[in-house]
Amino acid sequence: MRAYLDAFGLVFGAFDFGLDHGGAWQWYECNPNGQWAWFPDHITTPITRVIADHLQHGAPA
Repeated sequence: MRAYLDAFGLVFGAFDFGLDHGGAWQWYECNPNGQWAWFPDHITTPITRVIADHLQHGAPA
C-alpha cells in the first residue's frame, strides 16, 4: 500500500479489500478521498484529526 501511495504521490488512501469464497484477500481499489462519515463520531474524529495533522505538518520523524 505504501508503494502504491508513493507511486501516485498520495499521503492518504482508503483501500478497499474483500475476501473471496476461498478466504483469499482481494484488492478492489484505492480511494484518495475515502469516506468514513457513516462511522460514529468517536471513530471519525480521530481519523479526521490524524489526516489533517499529517497533511498540514507531514509525517512524524
